Amino acid sequence: MADPYFSELKYLGGASLDFIEVAVDAGTDISDLEITIYFSNGTIRSTNTLVGITPTTIAGKDVYVIDTSSSGTFNGLGLSNAVSLSDSSDGTVFSFVSFSDTAAAVTATEGPANGLTSTEIGSAGSGSSLESTDGSSYTLQTNPTPGTVPCFTSGTMVAVLGGTQKIEQLAEGDLVLTKDREFQAIRWIGRRKYTAQQLEQNPKLRPVRIIAGALAQGLPERDMLVSRQHRMLLQSKIAERMFGKSEVLIPAIKLTELPGIFVDEAVQSIEYIHLLFDQHEIIYAEGALTESLFTGPETLKSISPEARQEILSIFPEVKKLDYRPKPARLIPPGKSQKQLIARHLKNNRPCISPENIQYSQMF
Repeated sequence: MADPYFSELKYLGGASLDFIEVAVDAGTDISDLEITIYFSNGTIRSTNTLVGITPTTIAGKDVYVIDTSSSGTFNGLGLSNAVSLSDSSDGTVFSFVSFSDTAAAVTATEGPANGLTSTEIGSAGSGSSLESTDGSSYTLQTNPTPGTVPCFTSGTMVAVLGGTQKIEQLAEGDLVLTKDREFQAIRWIGRRKYTAQQLEQNPKLRPVRIIAGALAQGLPERDMLVSRQHRMLLQSKIAERMFGKSEVLIPAIKLTELPGIFVDEAVQSIEYIHLLFDQHEIIYAEGALTESLFTGPETLKSISPEARQEILSIFPEVKKLDYRPKPARLIPPGKSQKQLIARHLKNNRPCISPENIQYSQMF
């Protein structure tokens, strides 16, 4: 079996936003794994375990997220800290890493990494993270996604040929209205249900509620629930001034600063549903414009191994090393997303301009 590794590290964002993500082969006993955070002088800041944390199984890996909601000993990850991942039963140190935006690596003076010097894996700002698929190298992730899934929920009304239909009643081959290419056939549908216990154990799986009219007058037409990372299409002059494009895709969790949009903690269970087309599409859900499943690397890591295999069998080009999916609209980096929402609030402007409201409500 492959060694466990840090699959994502979010630091410098403050205790409530930081997290450490650990990936192990699915089914691996994690009772002896230990995550130790070190100060820059090599002494121990805190020690964490994975015991009691419910993983998300993604592409054959059990992914555990250590944050302030899942661990009583985690209180953030500092710019000058280092982190080790070890086996407490035999002393094996699988990984000892730090961040490149400090003066020097960290040499541990105690604990499991005693005597070892950390490997610097890169740097990320307060709104970003460092991510790896195997623990050997890390890339900048401007939209940190600890164990989340981008999708709709059951009950959502989608515009289709002949009218609207509940998303859970759709089937592969059904024609869905898209903003750019009229009606397009669904190539694949994925579903996953979460119980009240699972939502309690992993609050990041809770849906975002967008109440009727929260995006603009009359949009969405009814309350809608989506996953935190599911993106909605914003259309405004503010976006055009910021990005040179009036239409941008923003994750629902970034919209929760707006009135009427919030993480719904009252939901007792949820079914998330993915719709995949030949390419990334903008579709109509509850009258509002939103995205279909985007086959980027982060999305593929957020679904089950079985679902990922199904997608790869339909779209074998995704396996190619040089595959770069094309988003239907600009997806700004995380910090810019926050600035966009702040400017809408400051100027008291809707996220969808009046002319676009009228266009959307034609359908």
